[in-house]
Amino acid sequence: MEVIEKGKLYKVRLLWIRIRHGLFLFTLRNALLRFGIDIQPYYWFLEVKNGSEEPKIPYKATDYEIMFLELAEVLIMDNIMGMSIEQIERDMNNGQLCIGLKLNNEIAALLFVDLNDFEFKKRTFRLKETEGYLLNVYTFQAYRGKNLAAFLRYHCYELFKEHEIKDLYSIIDYFNTSSIKVSKKLNAKKLNLYLHVGLFKKLHWNFCLRNYSK
Repeated sequence: MEVIEKGKLYKVRLLWIRIRHGLFLFTLRNALLRFGIDIQPYYWFLEVKNGSEEPKIPYKATDYEIMFLELAEVLIMDNIMGMSIEQIERDMNNGQLCIGLKLNNEIAALLFVDLNDFEFKKRTFRLKETEGYLLNVYTFQAYRGKNLAAFLRYHCYELFKEHEIKDLYSIIDYFNTSSIKVSKKLNAKKLNLYLHVGLFKKLHWNFCLRNYSK
C-alpha cells in the first residue's frame, strides 16, 4: 500500500483538513509547541463496550477482518503520528497491543492499547490488570470518510477478551472536536477534565478542572 501520509505535500494538506473540520484551536495549540508553550486541556474517558448502535461502514462483513497485528505489520506507522521504528518496537515488546481493520488484506485502520501504567503530560495514570489505555486510533488517508475508526473501536472488545481487558480508557484533547464527536457516538463517558501547562519542556503544572463522577 502506498502510504500517502509520508508524501511531501501531506503536511500542508493535513493543515487544511484540520481547519476545515473545526480543528483550528487544536492546530493552534500544536503551533505553540514550537515556541515551547504547551497548554493542553484534555478529557479522561471511559470507553463503553457496545454502548451504542454499530457504526455503519460501506462494506460487507466478508470484505473486512479485524485482528491483532504483528510487529512487522505495525511498522507501517513509522514516521506517522510522531512514531518511529524504535518506539514501536519498544512499546510492543513491553506489551502494547495493536488491532487492525484490514480490507482485502490491506491495513485500513488501526488502534493501539497500552496495558501498563503510563505517564501523560507528566501525570501518571495507574491501570489495573483488567484495564487498558486506548492511546492512538488511526485511519489511513486512502480509507478516510468511511467511519472505519469508530467501527474498529466498537468491535475491538471482542478481541480484548483474550487478554481479559474489561475497561478501556482514552485521553482526548479538549480541542479535538472530531474525536470527541466519535466518542459521543460510541457513548464513551467523560470522567475528568484535566489541564496541563508546560513551558520549554522544563516546567510543568497539572490541574483537574472537573470531575464528572461527582
